[in-house]
Amino acid sequence: MRRNDGIRLWIWSLLTAVVACNAAYSAGGSNNDATFWAAPHPDPAYHVDMKKSVEYLASDALEGRLVGTPGLEQAADYIADSFSKLGLQTLPGLDGYFQHFEMVTRVDPDPEKSFAYVDGKRLALGEQFIPLRSSAQSEVDAPVVFAGYGIDDPARRYSDYTNLDAKGKIVLVMRFEPHKPNGESRFAGGGEDWSVDATIAQKVRVAAAHGAVGILLVNPPLHHDDEGLIPFSRRDTLSSAVPLVQITPAVADEILRAGGAKDLKSIQSRIDQSAQPQSAALNDVSVRMSVGIKETKKRIENVAGILPGKGGHAEEYVIVGAHYDHLGHGGPGSLAPWSHGIHHGADDNASGTTAMMELADRFAHLGPQKRSIIFIAFTAEEEGLIGSQYFASHPPVPLKNVVAMLNLDMVGRMSNGKLLIGGEGTAEDFPELMRQADKGLPLVLSEFGKGGIGPSDHTSFALKKIPVLFFFTGLHMDYHRPTDTADKINYKGMEEVVDLGQRVVEAMTTMPREKYNGKYDASGLLAMAGPSTRASNNPSGSRASMGAIPDYSQGEDAKGGMRIGGIMPGSPAEKAGLQQGDFVAEFNGTKINNMMDYTAALGTAKPGQTVAVKILRDGKPMEVQATLVARKE
Repeated sequence: MRRNDGIRLWIWSLLTAVVACNAAYSAGGSNNDATFWAAPHPDPAYHVDMKKSVEYLASDALEGRLVGTPGLEQAADYIADSFSKLGLQTLPGLDGYFQHFEMVTRVDPDPEKSFAYVDGKRLALGEQFIPLRSSAQSEVDAPVVFAGYGIDDPARRYSDYTNLDAKGKIVLVMRFEPHKPNGESRFAGGGEDWSVDATIAQKVRVAAAHGAVGILLVNPPLHHDDEGLIPFSRRDTLSSAVPLVQITPAVADEILRAGGAKDLKSIQSRIDQSAQPQSAALNDVSVRMSVGIKETKKRIENVAGILPGKGGHAEEYVIVGAHYDHLGHGGPGSLAPWSHGIHHGADDNASGTTAMMELADRFAHLGPQKRSIIFIAFTAEEEGLIGSQYFASHPPVPLKNVVAMLNLDMVGRMSNGKLLIGGEGTAEDFPELMRQADKGLPLVLSEFGKGGIGPSDHTSFALKKIPVLFFFTGLHMDYHRPTDTADKINYKGMEEVVDLGQRVVEAMTTMPREKYNGKYDASGLLAMAGPSTRASNNPSGSRASMGAIPDYSQGEDAKGGMRIGGIMPGSPAEKAGLQQGDFVAEFNGTKINNMMDYTAALGTAKPGQTVAVKILRDGKPMEVQATLVARKE
């Protein structure tokens, strides 16, 4: 089914299209009367078994369906095989049911270019040290100084750099910030665990401002003795101008002892108790370190099929989508970050993928509707909505003919009949459509943001001004953990979601065309508006927002600017006249080559600040002024 069978299906669909076209021409028909796809002929013996589908997609055999792995390819083949048995047709320009594109699927430290020596003694990569993805790829050999928590914050009257000469030196700094006796931050407030001073991004900026040529990062042993080296993450959004390496506390103790200082635990204890810096120059200790990064690209794919419509609106489309990727064995994005167990992703999102397949099954057996229906499984949602963004940017049918989109993400854990609905405000008819569709069903519908911008694939279509709806049964303690397994799925609840979904899609195929209503987007679920400030998760530390959403499909190795994938309504970016497709080339005097540069530059700005933004639009340079706002948490 994966390659040659897909080509045969494409040839068959092309031949049937020619036959249908000739028939329409002979009968005096036109392109407005019917599509040129053949009507579906589903295998009468085949039906989607939702329980078996979830169990397979969430099985150990697929190993968590991480992008770029055989497990995700097996899932893609499984979905395509289901589409084939249901008689769905293939879309123009696709390889059978597959829409291929390339992305960086793996980034690793290059073992030949990543090394560290402490006074001539080589450290073991991955055991005693590990580079951060955001590190500069360069080599440095310099003396070491100890800079405590690496903080320089005049507002708190606290600086680890007072009377410390870091210029031309490698600074050794601890993660986080001074602790209370119970392990909580001395600096954080307003309901946050840690202040911006605890973020790696802020430590990097402060070290660079004091002239450091390299940074050694270490976990403070008190309150964090169970935390190892930060897993190497290709999704790091920080950008460091100098080599950035994490070492173990044992290696840090070697450096401190060699320089005539006390051990790390004793120093941390004194800082935490007194809230006073204990920084020190280390006598005759030098470190030579180098960072090199190795990237691996792979071809990945969305999986899509179409149920052709019938009649005068057959060349208009409704999209039913769900993402089929997950987190593999964990790492970035996992809420069990130190676990290497399979993150099965039964609810997230084997449930939504299966519900989408079940809807394809029902409609294939019902036959053509008044509008064509595209069923699609998106890849790389967990990486930043990359698959749906690619589909929306490279549509196989005219995007202007897409009437509406339904997204199913995590619909397998229904409790007390409750289903969360997002996007209801994106079309004026949606509230009444949902009210009618819910009649007689044992569901309790709750609003999950009226806007179309949220933490799932419907956002990619909302940014293209297509009305969207989003079905979701809610978060739970197994979310993004190995324990999200098939035995915990509420299959009866899934069936009720599909019952509602069928009614909604039927209504979408007949409802009047609606203009996209974006008035609720600015107050919606802005999970993508900016990175987290939590020191233990995302190290970027930005609190200001411009409202320009990066085009994640651009790729991490892109050069020449950060391409904008969407603009938040009412945002500083919209008010400044920025547009989707613009390339941000410079932000407030900082050159921008890619998304990481942009995120790092945004992290240096503050809400209320007016910044100069240089962009390229259709290859022509422009400069605008944008007044930043506070990022919604």
